[in-house]
Amino acid sequence: MLKQIALVADLHGNWPATRAVAADIRARGIGEIWCLGDVVGKGPSSPETFDWAMENCALILQGNWDEGIGSRRFPKDGFYYAQLGDKRMDRLLSFPVEHVCWVSGRKMRLFHGRPTMPEPFHVHREEAVLRPYFAPDYTLVGYADVHRQGVRVFSEGILFNTGSVGNPLGVTLAQYVILRGDFDSREMGPLDVVTVSLPYDREQAIRDAKEAGERGLVNADLFCREIETGVYARNQGMKTP
Repeated sequence: MLKQIALVADLHGNWPATRAVAADIRARGIGEIWCLGDVVGKGPSSPETFDWAMENCALILQGNWDEGIGSRRFPKDGFYYAQLGDKRMDRLLSFPVEHVCWVSGRKMRLFHGRPTMPEPFHVHREEAVLRPYFAPDYTLVGYADVHRQGVRVFSEGILFNTGSVGNPLGVTLAQYVILRGDFDSREMGPLDVVTVSLPYDREQAIRDAKEAGERGLVNADLFCREIETGVYARNQGMKTP
C-alpha cells in the first residue's frame, strides 16, 4: 500500500524552522515522520527540537552532534548539557545509527552521515567515494549531515540527502524529503523521492540565537551567520555540520 513518510534531519535547535516544517508536513497530510539525526546542538533551542522529535518521529537515528552531546565529549558544549538535562542526554545515546527497510522493491539504507561516513560527503562527490555505501545490496540510500539536499542516480540505485531543517546550507530555506512508495514491499513499484524547501521565520531564529549567546551559547554569531547566508562558517573552531 502506497504511503508517504517525511524524512527530516539536522534540526539543530532551530525551533522556528522545526515548527515550519512540522506545519508543512501536517498540511500535506503526511502521517509519519522519520528523523535522520542531529536533533540538538548548534542552535539555541535543543530541548524544544528534541522534545518535538521524540513526540512526532516514529524513528530517530543518532547524529554526530547527538552522540557528542549525549556523551559529554566537548566541555565547551556545557550550554547544551544544562539545557537538556541528564534524561534527554542519555536518550540521545540510545538512538540507532542506521535503519534498513524495503520500499517499493528497493532495499533502503538510512543513516545520518557520521559516524557511518568519515566526513560529510555531498551527493556530488566522486563516485568512488559514494558507491561503497550501496554495499552489499542496497538500492536506495538516504542520509543527512551535509545540510545540502541532493538526489543522484548510480547504477546501483538512488542516493539522496535530506538537507537540513534547522541549519540549511546553500539556501536559507528549511529542507526535508518526502518518500512516497510501498513500504515493506519487496515487489518493484513506483517510488517518489521529493525534496522540499520552505521559508521560515529566520529573523526569530536569529533573535533566539543572539539571546542565547548572551547566556553562553558557543558560536552563536556563527550560527546566525549561517542562518542568514546559507554559507558554512569554518572559523573560530566551529565543528563541521
